Amino acid sequence: MRITADHREKPSGIIALLIDMGIEVTIRRLPCCDYIINDGIFVERKTGKDFLVSILDGRLFRQASVMKRRVPRPVFLVEGNPFHVDMNFTPESIRGAILSLQVIWYIPVLFSRSREDTCRLFNAIGEQARTQNELLTIRHGYRPKKLITRQLYLLQSLPNIGPLLAKRLLKNFDSVRNVMQADVKTLSTIEGIGFGKAKEICRVLDDSDRDQIKCN
Repeated sequence: MRITADHREKPSGIIALLIDMGIEVTIRRLPCCDYIINDGIFVERKTGKDFLVSILDGRLFRQASVMKRRVPRPVFLVEGNPFHVDMNFTPESIRGAILSLQVIWYIPVLFSRSREDTCRLFNAIGEQARTQNELLTIRHGYRPKKLITRQLYLLQSLPNIGPLLAKRLLKNFDSVRNVMQADVKTLSTIEGIGFGKAKEICRVLDDSDRDQIKCN
């Protein structure tokens, strides 16, 4: 878990809170966002008031345009409730700006209640990103090199087994061989497998249709 923070975020107190949580924080000038989580998620943080001001001066959508062009996974985070800010905004206009970011620009908009809540949210995002990186999504032509990813790759070739279930199977059975040798009853005890999936897995492993096998 590591976060890169823009140096202009020091007065917000977020950086100090993240460090107190034991999170590794690097401070430097960031060109188009306020925080980078695990080198892959780029977060523009705004208070509720700043979010509304950025709508007024046109900054919000300029930032959205720059982030979409320059970073792979942009996120807007609004700290505080913009609907409760004492400014001359209708709820419809605020909601319209949020929907525009999410639907037109395809940029997620997250909300936090406070600085502390923002830090907890950053930590949760980092954990989710770390977990996702550990899970293997099979891609055409992909050949994993690490042992753990090769094992997960093999397990995901089984019917209805995605990254999460592959990891769960490996954790419960300790090896790919043990998974392959398990019977329907044993497989069905694993959370997310059930009797139907277990039966289909065993059918694929056990049955043979020799008429369809052609040898040159």
